[in-house]
Amino acid sequence: MSTKREEKVETFPLWKLPALARRLVFQQMDKRDLMDLSMTSRPVKKFLTAYKPHAVQLTWLFDGSYATTARRSKYAEGHVYQYLTVTLTFGNDEESEEEDEEDEEEEEKAEKVENFNFYILRDPSVKRDYVRTINGVKAPLAMRKRKNPKEFEIAGGKERVVDLKFMEDLTQHFKSIFYIDIYNVTLRAIREFDFFGSFFWKYSGKKFGKFCTFNKNVKFNEEQMKMICNELEVDYLRLSVVTDCELIHGLNLNSKVLKIWNTGYLTIEDVLESKCEKIEIIFPEGLNVDLHLIKTVTYWKTGKKLKNLKRLNLETGTFNSETRDEEQNSFFEKARSLGIRRHEWDEKKCYINRDTDNTVALLEFDGWEFNMAVQEKR
Repeated sequence: MSTKREEKVETFPLWKLPALARRLVFQQMDKRDLMDLSMTSRPVKKFLTAYKPHAVQLTWLFDGSYATTARRSKYAEGHVYQYLTVTLTFGNDEESEEEDEEDEEEEEKAEKVENFNFYILRDPSVKRDYVRTINGVKAPLAMRKRKNPKEFEIAGGKERVVDLKFMEDLTQHFKSIFYIDIYNVTLRAIREFDFFGSFFWKYSGKKFGKFCTFNKNVKFNEEQMKMICNELEVDYLRLSVVTDCELIHGLNLNSKVLKIWNTGYLTIEDVLESKCEKIEIIFPEGLNVDLHLIKTVTYWKTGKKLKNLKRLNLETGTFNSETRDEEQNSFFEKARSLGIRRHEWDEKKCYINRDTDNTVALLEFDGWEFNMAVQEKR
């Protein structure tokens, strides 16, 4: 009596391929599956460590702000909150413009970028979907995939030191299997956190793509402010911090994009000496027409300073409606001596040419906020 032969299931001979061909296979693989395999298969992790199929950006987010981080967990009643996040960004090789610009080119770039988020939640009840190994050790916190194919959630919230160690372990794991070409960090409202003693400095060193702080719970001293401005190499620097410092002399503002709030420690001379392309500054004591505005326009017009500038925004921290019109009129009256040309229809705007190359800048001042946009040559 003959028996039906069992059909042999053919599998893809991945490990029989040459190393280069195998690397191409991993490059084409779904990125979430690739990251998951790196945590469940030692041969895959070993191969990725040797050949690193992708270049990525890695971003750390330290955030205790419940208002902006609410996330619903399948396993928890009510809402739980992520407060530590590691984000991997793929496909961001091209230089990107500022976040809030939404022209067609930026939208096309955004479509090419993929962000994969690993959220450490304030929710120890999250159940793991299966066991993962990170850096050769069983993951100490439960991790599971979300319905969103680009998100993972991790059971944290019991001890911050454990959560931060897990965040560091994830960083080391991804550093071993990918080329990390840019590191970014954002600090938001998180209490009792040693920002300058945190683990991420040993990975990024003093070079960041983006370095952003929005934290009223951490006070920066003069030495730390000087370190940020004078020692870090940052493309996009955004500071909104609490500090007791008065004027700090000798600050170097050389990031490509600079946004600073709470700037009692900053002078207009620091701004004029900067090499930045895009600047946003709030002066808490208010804007002075002569000291801040006319002086800035004069130096730009003569070509002596702000040679790299593309856009400048200066804003007052004190809003006085009674003097607003007076300040606006005073600026345009004094700017006439610099050779301004009034805007075709908007009385709050005017044009000015730079003496050295005839480049045109559009100026706008409403009594509270000053904008200067250098026009592209056609």
